[in-house]
Amino acid sequence: MLRKTVALFCALALLASACGGGEETDAGPDTTTTTSTTAAPESVDSEEEAMEDGDVETTTTEAPADLGPVFPLTGEPLGDADAPTTPALVLKISNNNANSREAQIGLDHADVVYEERIEANATRFAAVFHSSVPDEIGPIRSARTTDIDVVSNLNNPIFGYSGSNAGVAAQLAEADNAGVLTRVTAETGASPFYRNNDFSAPDNLMVGGPEMLELANEDASPPSPVFDFSDTVVALGVPSPGAWVQASSEAAYRWDDEVGGYLRYQSGEPHVTQDGTHVAPANVVVLITTYVASQIDAASVDAQTIGSGPAIVYANGFRVEGTWTREFARDPYTLTTQDGQTIGLAPGMTWVSLTPEGTHRELTLAEVDDLR
Repeated sequence: MLRKTVALFCALALLASACGGGEETDAGPDTTTTTSTTAAPESVDSEEEAMEDGDVETTTTEAPADLGPVFPLTGEPLGDADAPTTPALVLKISNNNANSREAQIGLDHADVVYEERIEANATRFAAVFHSSVPDEIGPIRSARTTDIDVVSNLNNPIFGYSGSNAGVAAQLAEADNAGVLTRVTAETGASPFYRNNDFSAPDNLMVGGPEMLELANEDASPPSPVFDFSDTVVALGVPSPGAWVQASSEAAYRWDDEVGGYLRYQSGEPHVTQDGTHVAPANVVVLITTYVASQIDAASVDAQTIGSGPAIVYANGFRVEGTWTREFARDPYTLTTQDGQTIGLAPGMTWVSLTPEGTHRELTLAEVDDLR
């Protein structure tokens, strides 16, 4: 049954700071988080410079008027549609290497994607689906206890993953019992998971999105917003060609005015899903995040996503710097400028990079040309 408004949640059980870990990956030996600061030698520092260069495409739209009810995780208007009454669906998506990305199905339908560090400075995605849930999504990989705090502000989402080590499993069970998430793992032989033989293991475990939603609790509710969508980045920021983030394989986000989003590249190659769609979120949110060594798996790390830190927000071809704040695990992220103004995202998909200090910078104009 559908309804017109999206329910807000008000209370989730708090968990202690969680620690991560999981199966071995092919990313190589463990590395420590860098804390150096990297400068952008050719970055765009002002609107005037950008306009003179003529190389940065920008959109100079004003913040939209009230458009009525919106999808909570994208800020996009419902239009004639009814608001989904289903909970959010969070799935752990593989990003180990090019083989992983070639097998990715449905990722471009996510409302929000969190990119997390795991062992060996590799990354993995926690993809959140709500406004659109594809029939097939994958490849599904293992969970980390970083995920518990990441999804705690989604009002008890369904959380799907391939498996975990015993320590992570125990903490996920605790989170499930506390009503923080509803876990569904392939280790239990749940029917929504299956192998797609078009791809090679371990990057061939897929899941049916609608079938996962059928496993929701009877009292499950939709998520509340985790970001503000007042669309103020243009008013508060400066023109910017996009972002670059370092990990075991670097990621780049290039603003494309025609697409109306940030075309994502990894290791210099377009990030394209299995059906040929170039991933292009409307917003790229870089949250400078502290990682600590896992108490469960010595090869892994845990992201500290409760507290505060620097934030760099990209939207509509502009960039604004500020601070992220999240006092409790159940809280949404509050993004503010240095003088306290709220940073509102553009309606649409948001890619959140949980990035250690010193591993982010602005794209240079030369790099933009190389990516085209």
